[in-house]
Amino acid sequence: MDIKRQNVDFGNSIFQTLVDGYYFEIPTNVVEITKEKAEGHFPTTFEDPQSLLHSLLISTTINGEEKFYLVGDSAENQVLGNIHINKLHDKTESEIPYVMFLASVAYYNVLKGNDKEDNQVNIDYFSTMLPIWLLKKTNKFSEMQNKMAGRFKGEHQVKILTPGLERVVTIHVETSKCRIESEVARWAIKKDFDLQDRAEANAFQNNETLIVDLGGGTVDLALLQTGLQAPKSRDSFNCFTDISYLKHIEKLRSEKLLEYFDEVRSLEEFIINNIEKTKMEQLDGNSGKKVDLTEQIHESLREYTQTLLTKIENTFPSPKDKVYKYVYIGGIASILKRFIQESIDTRYGAEIREQNHLFLPETRKLNLYGLEIISRHETNAVLV
Repeated sequence: MDIKRQNVDFGNSIFQTLVDGYYFEIPTNVVEITKEKAEGHFPTTFEDPQSLLHSLLISTTINGEEKFYLVGDSAENQVLGNIHINKLHDKTESEIPYVMFLASVAYYNVLKGNDKEDNQVNIDYFSTMLPIWLLKKTNKFSEMQNKMAGRFKGEHQVKILTPGLERVVTIHVETSKCRIESEVARWAIKKDFDLQDRAEANAFQNNETLIVDLGGGTVDLALLQTGLQAPKSRDSFNCFTDISYLKHIEKLRSEKLLEYFDEVRSLEEFIINNIEKTKMEQLDGNSGKKVDLTEQIHESLREYTQTLLTKIENTFPSPKDKVYKYVYIGGIASILKRFIQESIDTRYGAEIREQNHLFLPETRKLNLYGLEIISRHETNAVLV
């Protein structure tokens, strides 16, 4: 199997990838289990390749030792499935991104391969990115970027252990690149997948633009020059690691919603599925009645948003002779949208908000789309 391009966003909440233009995502849940537990984990056999996405059980050799992992939905109910949300993990060292990469290629091979013998995967061009907090730990961003890219270049092997879909997949990555998260999203604003200029980009010609990348674990900020040009220096980048969204809603769950949600992922999913509704109602499994949780959740998200916007303004205060454009992207941008807009309206008025505080379509995928656009340019692949 030959793959021309694989672009990956190793999100703290959701892993997203485009493989030759085919999009899929996997919850960032990785749990290591014993060989004995792996052998008896699934009592049934799977036949549909699509089902593998929700039943990933793999193994690989790390530092000479074979390790066994549940990945994605299959790890959701494991005690340690979400342990990584409580701390920042170095993606250049952590096993989580590597295991997610292996699982994604394994799934794609089963889904798109011709048969079980079609198990050699050659990836011509792989790219991913690193968050700003991690890049700023080094004197040169390129040092950390090269380290991350090097994790994926070369040979890899992964075993699919899900009953009925077993196979050993060998992976070769020819070229591997690592970009700057948040900054890379500017290409998705400037260009379409055919590498043509977007008319919408004209609105940014006369203003510096602050990309506000709202992730589950961190908030990254990248100040672009006029016309969506690259940031001037490392001082144009900043990040917040002390206001984790996932930690915030875990605190909400443990203090006020413990009887309704067993773990943070279930609350996160509930918010995603209900944030656009007038009422955020949860079905009480004991009474069979619906419980309205709107007030508690809205109040908590409103509180988080106030802290967020204050920190942004203090970090990149607008110069008196300039007006910034703010573009909110990332996995939780759509969740916080209404609360950010409410706050901006209160502080500066609806007109300022409409002109300068922007939420673009498919906002949580803009980093990934930026990677895709760069990869198409560098491989001369305009069309899928």
